Amino acid sequence: MDNRRSTVVINGQFQYQYALLAVVFSVLLVNLFLIINAILPGSQGYPLSTEYTVLVVCLEILLIGGVWWGGLISSNKIAGPVYVIVRQLEKLAEGDLTARVHLRKKDAFKFEAVAINQCIEELQDHLLEVKKVAKELESSSGDNAETNKALIAQLNQKISQFNL
Repeated sequence: MDNRRSTVVINGQFQYQYALLAVVFSVLLVNLFLIINAILPGSQGYPLSTEYTVLVVCLEILLIGGVWWGGLISSNKIAGPVYVIVRQLEKLAEGDLTARVHLRKKDAFKFEAVAINQCIEELQDHLLEVKKVAKELESSSGDNAETNKALIAQLNQKISQFNL
């Protein structure tokens, strides 16, 4: 397994934005709860003592840290699969048709990984058929013009399945 996959941060820009959004949302919710509780009619609100303020600040700091860490961990289930998919597609672009997308059990994009793997397998099958016809053509060259024409037509038919 690639060491970069086992780390928490794979795609820093995406993951930090995701975690920051989660932190901001959480802090806003907590503060909104405190404000609403203080201004509701009939509510006694919260005492504004120094001890209470320090307690709220400490709890919010713990909340920020916990939500930040949780945001990084949960975003890893998105960034990790995207990293793996891109890496395998780069291998495919280099001509490695044995490349397959293998994701962890709790990763996102499992369906997409299966679809990509099926596409690669179909591409591999098509190219194996083209290779087989090309070998037949190579081994029969000069033997029979009609056989060669039929094999060339078959080869062209296999190649025409691709949008180039």
